[in-house]
Amino acid sequence: MHVVRRRSDALPFSRRIISCIVIAATAFTSVFAFNPTQTFAAATNDPLIDQQWGLTAIGAPSVWNITRGAGVTVAVIDTGSGPHPDLDNNLEIGRTIFDPIDIAGMVDVDMKGGHGTVIAGIIAAVADNGIGGAGVAPQTRILPIRVLGTNGDGISDDVSKAIRFAVDSGAKVINLSLGGKDEALPLTKAIQYAVDRNVLVVAAAGNGQADSTPKWPAASDLTLAVTAVSRNNGIASFGQRGDYIDLSAPGVSILSSAVGVFDPKLCPTSSPLFCYSSGTSMAAAFVTGAAALLFAAQPSITAAQVRDVLQRTATDIGAPGRDTTFGYGLVNLVAAFAELDELFPKIITASVTTEGHVGALAVGTTSTSAATATSQWYRCTAPGEATTSKPADCTAITNAVATTYQSTVKDLRKFLRYSVTITSGINNSIVSTIFSATTIPESGAWITTSTLSSKTKTPLAELLRSPSKGLRTFKIVNGSCKLRNSLFVAPAQPGVCTLKVSIAAKAPFPKLGFTTVITIS
Repeated sequence: MHVVRRRSDALPFSRRIISCIVIAATAFTSVFAFNPTQTFAAATNDPLIDQQWGLTAIGAPSVWNITRGAGVTVAVIDTGSGPHPDLDNNLEIGRTIFDPIDIAGMVDVDMKGGHGTVIAGIIAAVADNGIGGAGVAPQTRILPIRVLGTNGDGISDDVSKAIRFAVDSGAKVINLSLGGKDEALPLTKAIQYAVDRNVLVVAAAGNGQADSTPKWPAASDLTLAVTAVSRNNGIASFGQRGDYIDLSAPGVSILSSAVGVFDPKLCPTSSPLFCYSSGTSMAAAFVTGAAALLFAAQPSITAAQVRDVLQRTATDIGAPGRDTTFGYGLVNLVAAFAELDELFPKIITASVTTEGHVGALAVGTTSTSAATATSQWYRCTAPGEATTSKPADCTAITNAVATTYQSTVKDLRKFLRYSVTITSGINNSIVSTIFSATTIPESGAWITTSTLSSKTKTPLAELLRSPSKGLRTFKIVNGSCKLRNSLFVAPAQPGVCTLKVSIAAKAPFPKLGFTTVITIS
């Protein structure tokens, strides 16, 4: 995290000095000791993935089968990001806002020891490219905005402008791994601008150790403040305390993309393109990546809901409930995605369209956001409304698993239902099914029209349809219509006629019969 400091006591309140919040490179070895024998299960073909303990700690690889963050843009307001071979494919055209410089269209803008590149790499390093490691959300786009100079300092006015630019550019999450001891009102207003436009702002809590005063803007209730933990879920030695801390995330011995590293001993390869660093800056980046995954998985989710889900599903690793050391606890993407499935059911409706007679094609339709869904048709002995549980009177039809179904004699006088099942959640552990409402019962005989013109003669073979080969019998029960030579004769005057139809039993059909009213127009 870069710390906001005063350049001088004469600076106006609106221009607090800001710098990145990170443990100095020369102090890294006292913060952690790299253990090359400790590895983690590989989830990609990236050669350093097994050294990225933080990904496993928050459960990121477990949700990559659901989303990797595609369609979401994250703004990294920092020293700039890249160029870097493991980042370039995910980098948007950036911008430098560093008083008095304001230049759009900057790609290579990282000017301060790679801090912004480290943050961007934790969030969205490209996965499965055979290079380095992977980010939490490896298909998310990064919008790099440089607001810090070569010494890591900047002013809050520039950060304010950067936040507004990020919001107006379509960022869903803004990462602020920077801060200072004083609030700057224009910066708070800029963050409010983001919150009002459904953008989540994540801020590093600070590296001032336990007795340090809260860092801004993390201390603002408008931001999601993140502190750092080690592999064993211990609070980092540099971690601050305070009731403003919302979440914890990995922040010690974090391997990420790097440029301009001071100490190549921190890099596990011969080329210092991937190195270790520690700080609440890194922890904030993990939360930013986690938020990007939630936005990608459910585009209709709000920033407030993302914040709420991350906090409510965090693993409590401190005193019961929210505490001043770990906040709500360690980010847990597995639990967060399970909660997402509860908040946003993927099946909305299921329905059936059918002509209601044997041999006709029934069509099942559904409204679902699930990428894949399975279908099943049922025959039921009673009508019913749509439901999420299988009615007791319904039996699954063997091999009827397409979206269409051609009814058979077995469906005679039965009601059809169409069901859709989806699986979601981690390892497809959540199964959701909806059953359509029934329509009319399936009949074995039907008339082709209920309206005839006066003085017309219609062949009975055209008027009645049935797959049964049984002997047909017709009778006019009421009205002035006539039956002559296998013809239905309509009278000259408008009215109605009641026709009784019987079909003798003929395997596989039983005896069929019905009475219908035909209107003469």
